[in-house]
Amino acid sequence: MADNAGNFIAKFAPDSYFFIDSQSFTQSATQAFGPVPENENGFRITSKFTITGAAMAYAICSGVVCIQPQSGSTDKVNLVLRPFKQPIQGVNIKYFIYRGLNKSDFFNGDNVLTASGTTSDFINKVNANFAAFYNTVFPGQSVPPFLAKYVGFDPAHQTDTLMLDSLFFKLTSYTGDAGTETENTDNAFELPLMQQGASLGSFASGECGIDVVLSYGDYQLPQPNDEFVFDLAYARALEKIIDVTAETNDFKKKQIKEQIFQFLDIAAYYGFHSNDGGSVKVRTGSTAATKKGEQVYTDLLQGFYTRNNLYLYIQSDRTRSYNFYENYGMSDTDDNSLLWGYAETSLTPRTYDTAGWPLIIDNHAQAHNNTSNPVYLQFVTDNNVNTMLYGQAAVIKNAQSNNFCNADNLQLPDNPDGTPSALTKVIILANPATGPGGAKLNIATFNILLYQGVVYDYISAQVADEQGSTINVLAQPSFFDDIFDLLTATPLLKAAEDTQYSALSSQKVKLINHYYNDTQYGVSAVQTSIINDTIDTGDTTNPTISRVTYITDAVDILNNVVAIAGTVTADTKSSPSISGRVLGNKAYQLPDPFYYDLLPFTDSTQLVNGLLLKTTDNSVPGKITLGLTKAENDLLKGLISANSLTNPRPLFINLFTDKLISTENVAYEKYQVVLIGETVSGELKLMSTSEAIIVYTIDKKCFFSKGYAAYVKDEPITSVFLDLEISL
Repeated sequence: MADNAGNFIAKFAPDSYFFIDSQSFTQSATQAFGPVPENENGFRITSKFTITGAAMAYAICSGVVCIQPQSGSTDKVNLVLRPFKQPIQGVNIKYFIYRGLNKSDFFNGDNVLTASGTTSDFINKVNANFAAFYNTVFPGQSVPPFLAKYVGFDPAHQTDTLMLDSLFFKLTSYTGDAGTETENTDNAFELPLMQQGASLGSFASGECGIDVVLSYGDYQLPQPNDEFVFDLAYARALEKIIDVTAETNDFKKKQIKEQIFQFLDIAAYYGFHSNDGGSVKVRTGSTAATKKGEQVYTDLLQGFYTRNNLYLYIQSDRTRSYNFYENYGMSDTDDNSLLWGYAETSLTPRTYDTAGWPLIIDNHAQAHNNTSNPVYLQFVTDNNVNTMLYGQAAVIKNAQSNNFCNADNLQLPDNPDGTPSALTKVIILANPATGPGGAKLNIATFNILLYQGVVYDYISAQVADEQGSTINVLAQPSFFDDIFDLLTATPLLKAAEDTQYSALSSQKVKLINHYYNDTQYGVSAVQTSIINDTIDTGDTTNPTISRVTYITDAVDILNNVVAIAGTVTADTKSSPSISGRVLGNKAYQLPDPFYYDLLPFTDSTQLVNGLLLKTTDNSVPGKITLGLTKAENDLLKGLISANSLTNPRPLFINLFTDKLISTENVAYEKYQVVLIGETVSGELKLMSTSEAIIVYTIDKKCFFSKGYAAYVKDEPITSVFLDLEISL
């Protein structure tokens, strides 16, 4: 393995506790994560397993615990663990769902079980905290009964349709007059925080399960939407299978299948820890140990049917799966979209799927004596300048740098007849292997790649031909289009009732090819955020104006080693939450080292307060920002509901081919902001607002409307920070 590749994978530093006594379970093919045998329409996202006799469950990481009844059972519960400290840096987990624990390990009737010498760490801690609270607040009084609802277990008042997030992000409310308020009972609970390795309660004898859910951010979207629904019905289920049998719309069926991207096989989750820098703590009875490298496989994964599965997830255009829009086809006669193999010289065409689901599951034994199994693949490309590859969670052995490849690195020489190659260079992935020489098996793991290499078309207009038939007019996006998502989402975490300021983060990673003064400076993998704020106008009639800022946050960067000058500024965050400055007037200010420089200019007859994105160290900013007034943003959001669009993104239409020059000799560009989304029929279609939304840019980094920038003033670069990086 190349040093660069090894250093990259080590940065994840996965550190987890094994969820169960290591030798206490078995798993069959019909219980395994993945496509359901004999059901082409089903994909199991719960890794089921069987145990004989009770087996203790342990907290995989430090996290907040919520317990729910298991549907169809009176003596079992499910437990939801929401990480407080992420166990894999850079691969954020939303939930671990433990399914099938003994209810009697937690509750006695309507009360929490009393602590004793045989109860779990969970029971011991919550009882101690409850008693300490009452002894502090009501000294000398008897501690009242410890009701189950005080730790969030209240099935009578929590319907299946209630969103699971609402229990973790509850807002406490009160009724009554000042001085006599009482807390509303529906929210009168506290979910306990447990440390990594804490015993939680025992899995019941028989069939149990566990889900691993990736985090896309702490937000909620209006219903309906095409994302997986994390309601209490899901949290309470015996198991969960994503099933498209009942869906008759083929495009909606494709959208539903995309939901599997948010789930991992628990075997692959732990197998990922066998990479450099990873470790798993495990308890067997009273004995505790730490497993590393191949020990993770030999000592922990043997009970899993899927212990040799590599799960390859490839994200592509608009954060959909590779070839979702069918723009990566290799021919008109089949559905193949890439080349695949186990030797660089013998690759064969294949589709990007397993049993019709958008991922590749590989468990091929390889004939070599090395410690890692290679996979060789080539993607389809049109060799456009924005072709990019990034291994978000993978080892790309022949990456250009930092697990990235840009367009030049991916491009092959022209064919002998002079035509451009329709394939990228051969990409080499490497993953840990085990077994005897000549029959090396994968240690279960997962890889996440981001690739975009063919410019896709969208419908920009529809016209009638001479026969009166409707013809689609097609157009193609630019390098900074389709970055910002979640336009209609609202944040789950509220710091106060005042909603004039809010920050929302989208943790789905996207790729940006950076241009500055028409020079390419590198590629960055980014997350995106949406900030709502207000800014003072100085007008007594309308003292403030509400605004919306879309902004990128780089999580990894490939700087162009042949750039003439400068590098892209890294903005890597251990947490994907927004960090920035909020002044007394609730106007958002960029985090260090970024700031806005003012350069007013005249567009036609109107004066525009021009904004440039700068850094205090004079490096090329690694961000792209879009600033609109709330009224302008609401026009865009209105198009979504009016046209039943899914996966909508702002798009910039350049109104002039060349840069404009103002009377102040300022070069600028002028764009109309429109919306692209997926229609119910599966078309990617452009929608325009009734009143054109016009934005400007001077540097192709900061895009702003006249109204957004109008009241921005020069501010001191050093300011008081409000750090909103809150981990839950």
